[in-house]
Amino acid sequence: MKALNKTVYPVIIAISIPLLILGGCAGDERVKLAPDTQWPVSEVIEQSDDFNQQQAIDGLVAELPEQSHIEVVESAIDVAIEENEADKTVIAKPDDSVISFAFDRSDIDAQYGELLWQHAQYLKENKNLILNISGHTDDSGARVYNEILSKKRAEQVASILIEFGVPVDRIKISGYANDLPLAEAAHHREHRRVELDYHDQQMVSSQ
Repeated sequence: MKALNKTVYPVIIAISIPLLILGGCAGDERVKLAPDTQWPVSEVIEQSDDFNQQQAIDGLVAELPEQSHIEVVESAIDVAIEENEADKTVIAKPDDSVISFAFDRSDIDAQYGELLWQHAQYLKENKNLILNISGHTDDSGARVYNEILSKKRAEQVASILIEFGVPVDRIKISGYANDLPLAEAAHHREHRRVELDYHDQQMVSSQ
């Protein structure tokens, strides 16, 4: 048996060495590529990175608390309101602040409707302001009658502003009869008027 082993082992080794050499060469042929052959290594890496990133994103999304449909809608409404507030046009103070009246009348002409609407919107937007409404007459008639008429004119203007949504406590009315005529008036009728004058609420309360 030992003699057989001494004979067989050298034969096996002699046969195995060439096979190993051939196998190595064959393996080299499979590993080596032709000069013009390129594996898309970067593409494979990018695809792998995208896959890993997507897995990470999926994991983060899975950890987020669920939002109900109502919460999503409310969130969208809040954003819309914020954008609307950002784009909202500031209401400017109306240029005209005088309402004229016919002789011995306290009713307001329709032409002043738009002007009073503008004053109402301006006053509602600027909550720190108080509007003083002062009524005036010309020097015709008795002093006591003119006091009543001037105050009634101021009350008529105030009632329209209140109908337009101005709070009552933001308005102060007074009647001066013919005590404060316009120095620059070219016509007698210009004294028959109501003047709108704004004051800061804090300044008024401190006086």
